[in-house]
Amino acid sequence: SYREAIGRELFAAVARLTELAGYMAIDTGQPGLAQRYYIQALRLAQAAGDRGYGGYVLAASMSHLAAQLGNPREIAQLARAAQEGARGRVTPRAEAMFHAAEARGHALMGDVRATQAASGRAVHALEAADPSSGDDPAWIAHFDEAYLADELAHCHRDLGQADAAARCAQESLDGLPENKARRRAIGLVLLASAQVQQREIEQACNTGLKAVELLETVRSNRGAEYLDDFQQRLEPFRDEAVVREFGARLDLQAAA
Repeated sequence: SYREAIGRELFAAVARLTELAGYMAIDTGQPGLAQRYYIQALRLAQAAGDRGYGGYVLAASMSHLAAQLGNPREIAQLARAAQEGARGRVTPRAEAMFHAAEARGHALMGDVRATQAASGRAVHALEAADPSSGDDPAWIAHFDEAYLADELAHCHRDLGQADAAARCAQESLDGLPENKARRRAIGLVLLASAQVQQREIEQACNTGLKAVELLETVRSNRGAEYLDDFQQRLEPFRDEAVVREFGARLDLQAAA
């Protein structure tokens, strides 16, 4: 037996483990399983009385799953639900992540003004975060300038703002540790996609090859999906030698 306070801590711990299981399900290509884990994590966070973490599950986990499944309107709705449900209960760093998630949804819907507004709120909130205060819970500590730059790069890419997308993608990569292989690989594909939009095809393929080399060291369904998307963006340039060489490298990787 245990007192209520201990029970809430137990629910909170299991909520985080369940969310992690959902994240792993996404990266092993099981979105349906991930959705069930995320719903359970949300219920556990509610049982723990942790509105902040419940908001995180909505904005970081369920909204990214909605993006993967092609439901941009749901992304923005989940992010706004996170903001409303956790209002006054989270630190500026968590608020920044919630606003960034909303921006991603608006960008996928092509709403430039709403994307700029949400992105501006995200940047402002992160600037107000004080890492020395010790107020941030462990589950949001990873959301730093590099992570926000990655989110903004996605927004700019989806709005067709190639130069801004490339700049933010490079800023994110510059802030990522070398040992974050999967995140760096996805960041490189994001940068390569922006370079395609800039019509820098040879540079884009060179950047894409760096991502391929990193993804050969890990197993990641998300990484593979990013590469598939990148190949589709290269399709209009399929007759160029550098694009054919890139495709051949991917064929070799698939065969291996």
